[in-house]
Amino acid sequence: MQQAQEELDPFGTGKLPSGRHGLSREVVVRSQRERMVESMIAVVAMKGYTETTVADIISNAGVSRATFYEQFADKEDCFIAAYGAVMERMLAFVAQGFAIDTDDWILQIRSGIGNLLVYLAHNPVAARVGIVEGFGAGARARDRYQQAVSSFFPFLDAGRAHTPDPDRMPPQTARVIVGGVSALMFNEAAQGNAAGLPARLPEMMYVVVVPYLGHEAAMKAMAETPIPE
Repeated sequence: MQQAQEELDPFGTGKLPSGRHGLSREVVVRSQRERMVESMIAVVAMKGYTETTVADIISNAGVSRATFYEQFADKEDCFIAAYGAVMERMLAFVAQGFAIDTDDWILQIRSGIGNLLVYLAHNPVAARVGIVEGFGAGARARDRYQQAVSSFFPFLDAGRAHTPDPDRMPPQTARVIVGGVSALMFNEAAQGNAAGLPARLPEMMYVVVVPYLGHEAAMKAMAETPIPE
């Protein structure tokens, strides 16, 4: 499908040609959905969720209103799909960074968070949608956020293995840490300063490490964390 798409759309516009193109209905529908999701991400980053309209989405995606409602019940439904796509990309960058060849949890978590921050710094649209706009898009978006952030917990809770008494740690430790890190990220993204996110990595390392390994280890982790480029 990707090869066929590239041959029919060599400039990467994402739009399929009109008329006969030989692609199956499944391929066409998938392409339309992806374009609408990406359109939602782009428009929400520019205008905000509240000001975004279905007309904005379909105009940017190059599809009809009928096509939109074939796949989404309403604007919120499309946003949930778009928000999920952004969060999946964010998780992928954390997982990729965490998978470095070492058994040192501090280095793993530093690599994972650093990887995410660099991605967001270079993709302010994703930062705006994934970190800021989800909070104002209604209850379903907030529920989707809670589902997404729980995917980050295993990376954090791997630190329990390095604590003297892991069974006594509160079960919600990872959730509290994600809340703290998210607050730091929100402050930058909400001000349109996604490019400044990597500079917050050292203090994020303190927030992450201190519940598991204590103040001294967290201070050391913060001091030894360079700002990624």
